[in-house]
Amino acid sequence: MFYIVVADVKALYPSLYRDTVTKALECALEKHSDYSGEAPKIIVELNKICLNNVVTQYGDQLYIPKKGIITGDNHSVSLANTAVHYILQLIADVLNEAELFRRLIDDIIWISASEISNERIRPPLTSAFENSGLELTFRQACTAEKTGKVEFLDVNPCVTIEDDFGFVTKDFVKPTAEGRQFINGNSHHPQTTFKSIIFGEAIGLRRLNQRKDYYLSSLNRHKEEAIGSKFPLDMTNDMIALASNWEDRLRPLKCDKKEDPQVWATSFPIWLL
Repeated sequence: MFYIVVADVKALYPSLYRDTVTKALECALEKHSDYSGEAPKIIVELNKICLNNVVTQYGDQLYIPKKGIITGDNHSVSLANTAVHYILQLIADVLNEAELFRRLIDDIIWISASEISNERIRPPLTSAFENSGLELTFRQACTAEKTGKVEFLDVNPCVTIEDDFGFVTKDFVKPTAEGRQFINGNSHHPQTTFKSIIFGEAIGLRRLNQRKDYYLSSLNRHKEEAIGSKFPLDMTNDMIALASNWEDRLRPLKCDKKEDPQVWATSFPIWLL
């Protein structure tokens, strides 16, 4: 039996205490850098200056935010990532009880092999974030329940009795991304650009979809997106047909490509001697 739990940090960027950001940065510089002397202090102070002097506009008014960090600012992602890492390090021993624990900025997922280990993780994790003024929201699925799913970023683990582990993975498309399109196929890009988009998306879909039938269904959706973006129809069909034969989930298709002759030029003909 497995518990698959997803935790999201609610409104991370505007809710982060600047004191937490400062402590996290100090800790990171102390443990994970070679800076010495006054350098760490200078970096921390420069960070404070940047945080305290960001100006935002809403309507016709200008504001200097007094708390949190600005989403989309130049160094916001790095600071947020450092801060959450710092919070989690305080309970690292507890998190090691999970069979798997992963995080991407403010999105967390873990897998526990029992209800006991799952409940040992959740309260300390909640408290660690609450102590930093942050709130977690949880979603979970249990393989003992035979059905259920819990999306995490672009992957959707789904409980099923057909798999030895009790769940399989599918790709997940957020509701806000439904009907999405790529660059317009009528734009002045070489055809290799459109081929690369189709092939690159297929790589992700094959890795996310554990079962071949799931992959083929997602690939058909991908085809419709390409056609909706006015990609050349014959090229789209050819690339989708190629991707449909993909069996290995983690290794891209091998393309039989003839080696092109090397074309080059030089302004120094003496090198040819």
